Amino acid sequence: MTRPTARGAALLAVAAGTYLAARFVGTWELYFLALALAVTVAVAYVQVRALRGRLKVTRTVTPRQPFAGDPLLLSCLIRTGSRAPGQQITLLHASGGLDADDPAIRVESLGSNERHAVTLGPWPARRGIHHLRAPVAIAEDQLGLVRDRNDMETLDVIVPPRLAHLGSCALFAASRSDEGAKRRLATFKGSEFRGIRFHSPGEPLNRVDWKATAKTGSLMLRETEDPTGGDITVVLNGAAADVCGKLPETNFELAVEAAGSITDYALRTGRAATLLVPEHDWRPLRLAPGANGHVRLLEALAATNPQVSPGSSASLRALVAGRRRLDRAHLLVLVVLALDEASVRELVALRRAGMRATVVHVPGDSFGSTTGPADDSGLRRVLLTAGVGYLALERGADLRAALSQPAEDRRVRVL
Repeated sequence: MTRPTARGAALLAVAAGTYLAARFVGTWELYFLALALAVTVAVAYVQVRALRGRLKVTRTVTPRQPFAGDPLLLSCLIRTGSRAPGQQITLLHASGGLDADDPAIRVESLGSNERHAVTLGPWPARRGIHHLRAPVAIAEDQLGLVRDRNDMETLDVIVPPRLAHLGSCALFAASRSDEGAKRRLATFKGSEFRGIRFHSPGEPLNRVDWKATAKTGSLMLRETEDPTGGDITVVLNGAAADVCGKLPETNFELAVEAAGSITDYALRTGRAATLLVPEHDWRPLRLAPGANGHVRLLEALAATNPQVSPGSSASLRALVAGRRRLDRAHLLVLVVLALDEASVRELVALRRAGMRATVVHVPGDSFGSTTGPADDSGLRRVLLTAGVGYLALERGADLRAALSQPAEDRRVRVL
């Protein structure tokens, strides 16, 4: 709303007092002075009012696709669509909450149709979906007599975790070699058709849609979805009570990176994957190889947070119920912050049903847990006896080296 400032209100009061004095004294000079003061405020009002709807603030982040740990810059571009020169602009909440202090940005004089750019930061990007609050642009005339408030648009910044680019993954080695997996794409017998997309360099040609290729002149692939969930299922289980450390270095963040790196490797080698994260209420997110699957993976990982209720035995129980539909070559990877008896029991049942299973454990003792290391040696023995792989990750672990090694009952040491 456009309204006079305290200074403008005081000037109007002086104009009214001068007019009353002119009535008593009867001199035309006082009438002229009162009119001049009132006109000054009126001109300032028209000048500031002309900016309403024409003042634009555009915010962009650099880099365009930030990953966790990247230095994040926020650029603000202030533009006026008014021909009236000399406006003063004060931008509040420009950082949207990224800066704890969030100082105001003041542009003393913005000319007609002029632009002014300001860069804020850098800040270390943290994984997540950040809803930056809308900035507020306060426009004033040169004398500060009239003010107008303009609310701008919010900005969503999606920051996925930085995944380890695995050249190989020992979790897949039990049934087939990585080289054989790279030479073939996941078999989609009885799969559901999802759509047609462009062929990416390096992808096999056994799913080329020749009709679409003839129409477009470019290689087109049929994208399908395996109703059984594909070659691998990754379950990310992290209860809020088991999270240790301080952001951005917590055991949950390491678990997210591990789950994402394993799933990304599966997609890059032509395997279909199913991801279960608490943000989706344990609904399976089925991912097909290709660029679209990679983007959906990053979005899901950016949005996930520790769940309130502990344990993932319910999601594992659903897999047990449908184990007859699962291929014996199917791999289940459970990424957890803490081992619990219910999950171990369901994993053993899945293993007995013929599914290969591996647990990636990210305990909190190396992240400064105040409760001390939990005694889960008995649960680990149960897993190993049943043939379930086990790999523990500690703070500072090199995921690329850890996930390329066979999963067994040992820990990856701190670098």
